[in-house]
Amino acid sequence: MNGTDPIDSELLAKYLANEADTSERSAVERWAAASPANAEELARSRLIWGGGASGSSLPAVDTDAAWARLSARMDNEKAAGRVVPIGGRVLRYIAAAAVLVGLIFGAKVLLGPASEDLVADASPITAKLSDRSSVVLSAGSRIKARMGDQRKVTLHGQAYFEVKKDAGHPFVVTAEEMTVTVLGTAFEVTAYDTASSVQVRVREGRVQVVVAADTVVLVAGEHVRFDRKRAVLEREAAGPVERWGMRILQFEQAPLALVAKQVRERYGVEVDLANEAIGRCALTATFEEEPVDVVLQVIAETFGLHVRMVSPGRYSLEGDGC
Repeated sequence: MNGTDPIDSELLAKYLANEADTSERSAVERWAAASPANAEELARSRLIWGGGASGSSLPAVDTDAAWARLSARMDNEKAAGRVVPIGGRVLRYIAAAAVLVGLIFGAKVLLGPASEDLVADASPITAKLSDRSSVVLSAGSRIKARMGDQRKVTLHGQAYFEVKKDAGHPFVVTAEEMTVTVLGTAFEVTAYDTASSVQVRVREGRVQVVVAADTVVLVAGEHVRFDRKRAVLEREAAGPVERWGMRILQFEQAPLALVAKQVRERYGVEVDLANEAIGRCALTATFEEEPVDVVLQVIAETFGLHVRMVSPGRYSLEGDGC
């Protein structure tokens, strides 16, 4: 059995009943580890086996009743000379497997695809979704994904996606007021609920962006920003100093008031300065491919300031200034 083969239902029933031997348990666990889809199937089977499908009306797996029904039927077949005798213990696994297969099918209908939740707290994370799309989630961000007929992702914060092409299953990201639909591309969405704008940047392919009644189609190298205060959706070309996959910020004796503005535009976050004196501090620095929290921490240490995350997507630089 390899990662692409379906799991044997009798083996799975023994595993879930804690009656599989060491080699059988290893076989099931290797199968589950071979792909996210297999792992999801095992998790779903555990839920069903325990009768714990939250919020559903799925019955618990009654292997004793299933065994009794199947045993009686086998006795009738045996009397007619149409069956080879099978040991009672094996028969119970066959009965349990039959019940489990039926319940898994019902669970898929009732429960739908499992939710994939990712949270990046203090630092960015990189992960693969079950459809084999990849996501880089910035600090202070989270997503909830469901990979069904339509691949749906809800984003709070900032994420970069490389979407596995699948024309039959559109990939749709909902980010605050904005909905982004793609078939296979690489793009970034910035949508902190505390920020003044929601942004999309496209590296490859095409995406459709919808906000209220406005629809914009973006191609590689384009960038759109929805200004919440003005309720305006604006298309922009990617900045000349920005290479895709890298944020490059270069400053030469730039006042921190301007630096904060550039950080807001590049990262889609809010940066507050506690007083005007901080805004007059002059910075000379170059940042390449650094998370926003690292950029702000370097700035703070350069001028003896303190950086504080007020909320996801909002930071404050505090101190006496220069």
